[in-house]
Amino acid sequence: MRNRSVSDALCLHSSWHSPKTLGVKAITSLSFFTACLVAPLLAGDPPPVSPATADEADAFGNQKWLGVPYMRFGRMSSDTDLPGYIFGSVSYTHRFSADFDSIPGEVSSDSLTALAPILPINYENFHLIAFGIYNAQSYDTSGPNLLTEDTLSSFYMPVLFLHDISEQWVWGGMVMPGYAGNSFSSDNWSIGTALGVGYAFNSEFLLFGGGYYSYGFNDHFVTPGLAFIWRPDPKWEVSVLPPIGGVSYSINENWMLSLTGQYNTPKWHVKSDSAGPDRDINMRSFQLGLKLEYHLGGLFWTSLTGGYSLGQQLEVKNGSNQTLQKEDINPSPFINAALNLRF
Repeated sequence: MRNRSVSDALCLHSSWHSPKTLGVKAITSLSFFTACLVAPLLAGDPPPVSPATADEADAFGNQKWLGVPYMRFGRMSSDTDLPGYIFGSVSYTHRFSADFDSIPGEVSSDSLTALAPILPINYENFHLIAFGIYNAQSYDTSGPNLLTEDTLSSFYMPVLFLHDISEQWVWGGMVMPGYAGNSFSSDNWSIGTALGVGYAFNSEFLLFGGGYYSYGFNDHFVTPGLAFIWRPDPKWEVSVLPPIGGVSYSINENWMLSLTGQYNTPKWHVKSDSAGPDRDINMRSFQLGLKLEYHLGGLFWTSLTGGYSLGQQLEVKNGSNQTLQKEDINPSPFINAALNLRF
């Protein structure tokens, strides 16, 4: 049996965006406070936890100042056949061509994403950790639209603080600066903050709640939110950690199958070019897919995901927050390949 930590840090890399509409924002921003609670992960095979031994108590109380922290929260006899959670990743996604709904032309896209942890600082049951998340996105379009031909880059660095109170309680906060666009400008920067708390009813059900505030792209936003993880069986896990959710099943020691859903709302500030004036580009979609993962050895896993992008929409606004273009995009298939580091 393997002992899992609280949740999947990979959810971070696809959710550091600042959508405009209330519904999209409410979904996306939940990932921020969820991340505050679930990012620190257990390295290797942690000791059994029910009941705690003297050696365990010493490990929790005297862990290294620098290094992956030991966490007590959610570890009440939490044996599982599923592997540890993703703590680093490099992935590539291709969305196949889809027609615009009411204007001529079509659009496809390619995306490269890298997630890397920055070594955490630990003091007793207090932890400080940061992530670096980089994404490069390009679109290939035809017909009249305001998408740019430039590569759109984004970089976010969430800095997380956690207090691992006990096996039942954890709370945390986050500050996250970010940048997204095709040039260096004050219009490309954003900032997000969050506070959250987690409660473990038992080893099978973990509940999270919190609040989030952000400012970016001439917009303020505040929202509360809820999330949960349910482990009904050692081979199964069900999670809703907005903007992602899924059901995972351990086939055996080396293979895992998952049904995944994720709402994406990437946004960039683009300087004026041949396609249009200075503008904010937001491309929304909901990805529903089937993922197969294979254990390469050690901490390394590789995955292949295929599915459909649904509810796609392009929205472009100017610096005065006026809509320049808003267009639905037909559903289209996507494929994702990734190399993951799991603890």
